[in-house]
Amino acid sequence: MTLLSTEDPAEAWATFTERTSGVAFTQDFSTPGQVVPHQITGDAVVGGITLHVAELVANGTWSRLRICANHECASVFYDTTRSRTRRWHSYEICGNRANVATHRARKSGR
Repeated sequence: MTLLSTEDPAEAWATFTERTSGVAFTQDFSTPGQVVPHQITGDAVVGGITLHVAELVANGTWSRLRICANHECASVFYDTTRSRTRRWHSYEICGNRANVATHRARKSGR
């Protein structure tokens, strides 16, 4: 099961919290105006993901992460549109394929 496999945000965050529970950090305040976390326990990859997710949540950009609407793709992308409505990681690849498939289905009368 992946974090992104659920539609329930509370369940997803609970899963993420559970999966990252073995990761611990210390903070280094020796540089004025900066806090530098150092991972002391847990898997390094999970620790890196945890730090990046924490940064995205802290600076308010987490809500701009999207999963491509192409069910065969599953790419995650950062939505830079003002309206936050981008659907595909790449319009040229997934968006075009979806539009062509819709057009062909309409033409064939399905």
